[in-house]
Amino acid sequence: MTLPSTRMILFNAAGAVIGVSVLIGLIRPLLITPTPPPCSQRYQHSMTFQLARAGSLLSAADLQSALGGKDLGVIDNLSIGGEQDAPAPVSMRVRLPKGAASPFATAERKGGMSFPWEPRSLERASAACVSYDVLLPAEFDFSRGGRLPGPIGSDGVGQDSFAARMLWRPGGGGAVAVRTLSAGDMRQSTLGLDEFAFPRGRWFRIEQEVVLNTPKQANGKLTVWVDGALVGERGDLVFRTDAAVAVSGVSAEVFYGGDDAGATVPRDTTVRLSPFELRWR
Repeated sequence: MTLPSTRMILFNAAGAVIGVSVLIGLIRPLLITPTPPPCSQRYQHSMTFQLARAGSLLSAADLQSALGGKDLGVIDNLSIGGEQDAPAPVSMRVRLPKGAASPFATAERKGGMSFPWEPRSLERASAACVSYDVLLPAEFDFSRGGRLPGPIGSDGVGQDSFAARMLWRPGGGGAVAVRTLSAGDMRQSTLGLDEFAFPRGRWFRIEQEVVLNTPKQANGKLTVWVDGALVGERGDLVFRTDAAVAVSGVSAEVFYGGDDAGATVPRDTTVRLSPFELRWR
């Protein structure tokens, strides 16, 4: 019996290694779910929330007059100013004075703002992307948590609706508060964003994508990116039970508290936001 030569053994071993490498290359894409690119890269239609008109910056009064009485805190706590070395040349500056409660609280002193941006050109969208840039000061105190903007939707008559607003948590972790109203039944849940913390002292970009569920099926999607990196994704949500509910715009909210009615601003601070960008298909 003739034994194989050393050269033949090495040749066969090399062939086996190459074969295993090719097999791994074929199987790997089947086992790893590709990370979706940020939603701002994938939507055809877009609109930007305007903070200037005819070359001049809007005032808080200008903005309020266009909101039809649906705003809270805009006159007292919002100003619009120019920016340098920022993602956008103009920003909203939201004032949060020490000791103030949320704009929804019954307390006399209130900080932050809340208003809906619902552009008329957005017609019956079942999927949308909301993006904006945020600057939290370097000394920003996350305290007991608070709220940032996110997408909203409704049936157009005020019966059924949903909202998916960003939250900062105590310690700086991130989450999304999802609230739905259907046939008088309100449901709320909080979706944590694993291993993500809000940066301070620099601008960062938030992108949120919502894809509405088929009515009465739990297949709605919510995806969040920060500075282009995927930080949260869910595909089993129920945003609506009626097909009449569609994405309607952005809930522009910045304040301490969220669902914590007892939270107040721990120190004087200002949060800056770029104009919102809304994309849909």
